[in-house]
Amino acid sequence: MFHTLCFGTKIVKCSAFILLFAAISSNSLIAQPLQKIYSDLDNATSISVTQNSIYVVEQGKNRLLKLDHEGKLLESIGGRGSGDYQFSKPVDVDATNGLKIFITDFNNHRVQVFDRRGQYLSSISGRDYFGVNRRYNPTQIAVSNMGEVYFVDENASYIRHFDLDYNLLDEFRISAEIESVDELAVNSAEIFILDRTSQTIHRLALNGSYQGFYPAENIRAMFKNDNGLWTASNQNLVFEPSTGEDQTIQFQDFINPVDLSVQREQVFILTATELFKLPVLKR
Repeated sequence: MFHTLCFGTKIVKCSAFILLFAAISSNSLIAQPLQKIYSDLDNATSISVTQNSIYVVEQGKNRLLKLDHEGKLLESIGGRGSGDYQFSKPVDVDATNGLKIFITDFNNHRVQVFDRRGQYLSSISGRDYFGVNRRYNPTQIAVSNMGEVYFVDENASYIRHFDLDYNLLDEFRISAEIESVDELAVNSAEIFILDRTSQTIHRLALNGSYQGFYPAENIRAMFKNDNGLWTASNQNLVFEPSTGEDQTIQFQDFINPVDLSVQREQVFILTATELFKLPVLKR
């Protein structure tokens, strides 16, 4: 796991130290083939996995796919448009515990919310706050264990925070240390941001104050929960548990992951065109 945190802007020196430390402390390097369970996706951008289902944003076709854990297509929601059940450049999905599904709908300036049956519930969209009209451009989204919603408002460079009834609780400008927000995760104490541009995973307090960073050289996707942190590059998956030693799976094939999700004993890795799974590393 990460035993050292980095602060400030000296990423190169800190990164070299972390990589050396990881090389010494990692307890396994396992070569394992990825099992392809779905293909022919059109610019897939996000995946979220629940106990029973997989949700994939297929941006090229402006839709959300629902699959079972074996990759069988169960349902397709969407198509280009601005009405309910329609999207224009969907970016990210968070299926929480499977009861509510949140999809950022960038060009329509909203987050659409569906239930587990795929029925439209509501939207989180801009409105008048203190005489100012807000128009969101949501990209990455994360829902806390309490059901509170955080999403990146890209054009404004803000993170917006909403309660269970989608009332705005807080908002804060994204720190200048962060060059791009490519993944967003939230736990009970912190916000985690994967920044592919600077090859960094940033840590923020829930009020947006900057806490530090982890070097993330060549990392393309991440998943964070209470058990630890999973990160994927083109060639391997690293599991850094909350307790215990890091473990690595080396892919037999070169891939370009865009997102990943972990559910029970399976890791699901998404590329722009394909979906793979493999057994989760033992803790």
